[in-house]
Amino acid sequence: MEAKERIEEDSMPQKTSDGRDELNLAEFPLCALAHRLRPDQKTLQFEDRVWDDHRGETITRQLTITGSDAYGLPTALDDEVLLGLIQLSRLNQFAERTVRFTRYQLIQLLGWRNESKSYERIEASLNRWTGVTLYYQRAWWNKAKQCWVDEKFHVLDNVRLFQRENGGMAADDEAGSSVFVWNEVIFRSFQAGNLKGLDFDFFRELQSAIARRLYRFLDKRFFRRDRWEFDLKEFACEHAGLSRAYDSANLKRKLRGGISELEERGYLRALSEQERFLKVRSGEWRVVFEKAKGEAHGEAAQPGEPADALVAALVARGVSPSTARITVKQYPATRIQPQLEVFDYLVAQKDPKVSRNPPGFLLSAIRGEYAPPKDFLDHAAQEQRRRETEERRAREARRKEQQQAAAQAKEEARDRAIAQFWRSLSVTERERLEQAALSQATSAQHKMLAQGGTLAAATRKTLLDAFALKSMGEGN
Repeated sequence: MEAKERIEEDSMPQKTSDGRDELNLAEFPLCALAHRLRPDQKTLQFEDRVWDDHRGETITRQLTITGSDAYGLPTALDDEVLLGLIQLSRLNQFAERTVRFTRYQLIQLLGWRNESKSYERIEASLNRWTGVTLYYQRAWWNKAKQCWVDEKFHVLDNVRLFQRENGGMAADDEAGSSVFVWNEVIFRSFQAGNLKGLDFDFFRELQSAIARRLYRFLDKRFFRRDRWEFDLKEFACEHAGLSRAYDSANLKRKLRGGISELEERGYLRALSEQERFLKVRSGEWRVVFEKAKGEAHGEAAQPGEPADALVAALVARGVSPSTARITVKQYPATRIQPQLEVFDYLVAQKDPKVSRNPPGFLLSAIRGEYAPPKDFLDHAAQEQRRRETEERRAREARRKEQQQAAAQAKEEARDRAIAQFWRSLSVTERERLEQAALSQATSAQHKMLAQGGTLAAATRKTLLDAFALKSMGEGN
């Protein structure tokens, strides 16, 4: 980062979107990128150098993060939870430090599966944030004083969890909801308007922790201009949160995954390797980011456009409308539809691969054109055999129905012809021919005719019908 670069926190314009992010919390990482840390690691530290108008000099900003002995330092999942808490406060217009909620509500907001593991993860994360202390040294922007200040505070002052949540939150029943309380320093910043818009749906659909971290930091900077250039090591280590032990080659390699995801999602302009990483001298590199032009990732899909069915299918599975629209434009239906089928199968099987972030997994599967797992192929083969059996049975049933219908139609036509034959005769002629027909009865039929009743009537009809058909040339 250049020494003369100025970061004016209060000059950030407000972006129109559903989510919000606190500007100080977006500047430095609050966690390690890993989902698990060494038990003995209790401190993280980040720092950079910026030009400070208030002092008229370049200053070193520093953030130190310490975790409690019991719960340790926050991880990437905890950072996701913290951003979710900010969204809960936004729903309350940032009116009070104390925010009532249910874990179910937070799980739904984060797009996690509604299962016991998610509830336990939320509780562990809240415990961790309650025990974390942030030490900002000339790194917390105080909007009222218009300068960088030192601040030392916990993120959350206290948390109360209601253990018998039932999936909803009764607004008038304080005993039925959980509560968290922001530290006063953070809450003052909320109320001072030190916030920026954030497409929270877009954020939670990002698959990798590095892509999420880059998005929060760069989205803040892109408010001012669409192109930024940073010292590679300072950017990667102090703002993206990568290890300082990495050399330039490894820093670039680690960044590429997150950068590629943001490029594929239409957020960053795709650059070549030479355009993305600029060599200054031996061991010194700069990294360049440009915001993608054209359709913004936050625009909603408009109804009535091509491929609406695929867009609707993606949205139904948790993808935001804007991302669904971009995905359908980027990839053919022949690539998207198979991944939808695999995704539905994995969700039905409660596969852990899709449990944490189902929409993000689906999008990554489409972009990477993941090969279906073997159990899905086995399942698909079984389903294919089942469908073939059902289709074969349906064809046989349709054939029998057609045969029965044809036989019935033939019989009805025969009966109409017989009836027409007898109606066409005079009374005298009819009586003469009926006697001729009955005279052809066998001895067994004569006995049935003599008995009377329904059996005699049926035998009589059989003899008359056979005689009529023979007379019309239709008999055997």
